Amino acid sequence: MATLKKISSQILVGFLVGCALLQLTRGFTVGDYPKWKLAGWNKLPGFKARITQKGLDFFRDIGMETIQKHIREMHIPSQHGSAGPIDYDATNIRIVSFGLPASVDPNIPSKDGLALHVRKGSFSLHGDLRYKFVLTHHGHFDAKLADISLDANIRIGVDSTGRPTASAESCYFHVGYVHVDLHGTARMFEDKVADKLKQTLNQQVCSSVNKAINQDLENKLRALNVTIPYKDMFKFDYSLVQSPSFNGSVDTAHKGEVYPIGSKAECPIPIPGIPQDSDRTSKMLFLWVTDYLPNSAGYVLQETGHLQHTVTPENVPPEYNKYLNTSSMALKMLIPQINKMYPNMAMWISLNSTKAPAVKIAPGCIQAVLTADCSPYAVQQNKTKTFLFTLGVTITVELTVGTKGNNITWVVSSFRTTLKEGHSEVGPIPVSSIQQKVDMAIKLFILPKINRMGVAGVPLPKMDGFEMTNTSITPGLGFLKIGTDLVHTHQSANAA
Repeated sequence: MATLKKISSQILVGFLVGCALLQLTRGFTVGDYPKWKLAGWNKLPGFKARITQKGLDFFRDIGMETIQKHIREMHIPSQHGSAGPIDYDATNIRIVSFGLPASVDPNIPSKDGLALHVRKGSFSLHGDLRYKFVLTHHGHFDAKLADISLDANIRIGVDSTGRPTASAESCYFHVGYVHVDLHGTARMFEDKVADKLKQTLNQQVCSSVNKAINQDLENKLRALNVTIPYKDMFKFDYSLVQSPSFNGSVDTAHKGEVYPIGSKAECPIPIPGIPQDSDRTSKMLFLWVTDYLPNSAGYVLQETGHLQHTVTPENVPPEYNKYLNTSSMALKMLIPQINKMYPNMAMWISLNSTKAPAVKIAPGCIQAVLTADCSPYAVQQNKTKTFLFTLGVTITVELTVGTKGNNITWVVSSFRTTLKEGHSEVGPIPVSSIQQKVDMAIKLFILPKINRMGVAGVPLPKMDGFEMTNTSITPGLGFLKIGTDLVHTHQSANAA
């Protein structure tokens, strides 16, 4: 009796916690009550996410696959103990069959979490039994539990750092049918064992479930990292900035900001608003990414000096070395005085961004603007570098994005440069002539290459164990809407 109680409780609690973990640790289903906002954050969210009922059902199915795999492979240790006057040993225990149909609902009455439902659940056990009641007897047992119902509401909250939290809000468990076969001389105890097992499960499973959610699941969520580092330059912060909503879908709001490593200095750039969107059915997952994300990254790169580069003969392909010479044909034609003053010398070109790169997203178009100073130097025989002149360069790129299969594609619709003469040590610089040559080179060589790359596109990012499919990308005013379905790749280390 005690053996069956232990085994039954382990399977049922494991099922619930497994489903909850698979639903919650994906990073989508998070919320709180009362409505909460991150202290010190007075801006709009940098990006939003939505997991629809279609997505919840998808994750439920993945969770069921995983739970069923674990149950099929579960090793149940031998059980030893006593029940009243009977001492027993249960060995070679195995699960013969099971069925745990489940559903996940984001519409619980308090609208601050998820509801997990199990209806018509069942499972069967078989094992060997050795027991002593006056004399020692050997036999085996079979047990079947059916008409299992479980309703568990999991309240999803947010802590002060923007991490999700979980707690058990309510739990109802009922097993309607229990049948036990004790093969051998213990058959006289079957009804008592079945009644006691049913009573014990109905009384104790929910307390075990609540403990598993409030401790195991909560500890797992507490360990989630809400920042993603990129090399040693910056980190992407996707912590929650306000409570999510649960109304036919799970909607979350995140910082979506980039910080320099070791600093929490806020980016002064305003965040565009994301309008309300009623689409809760066409895809599993939606993301609304504002241009604040790339703009805060550009701000950090500018402030930390990462947008500075020096072009030298040593860091370009050998076939381009001829252009880094004061006597190159192109330079002699455009600025002949340089060859006269510093003949046949290697050149360095210093590139320094003067403003943070700016990205602007609008319906049908994405625009990026880069502003920098370009300063060439002549390298003399004694390695002394002599400043020649400075040109201010502004590059404006406009492109459209789309999808092809599992790739993001793009087409550059316009690419223009604006040059402005700065200080010069070699006399007047023919800016208009240089502008013409630069525009021609871009049109003939650079744009076709960029667009050929855009036709092929780049693969969509992968989540751990999943791939995006049937993806759509729609630019809006200040944001990019990404809608996608998901495919389970069965390659995640955490999927099993």
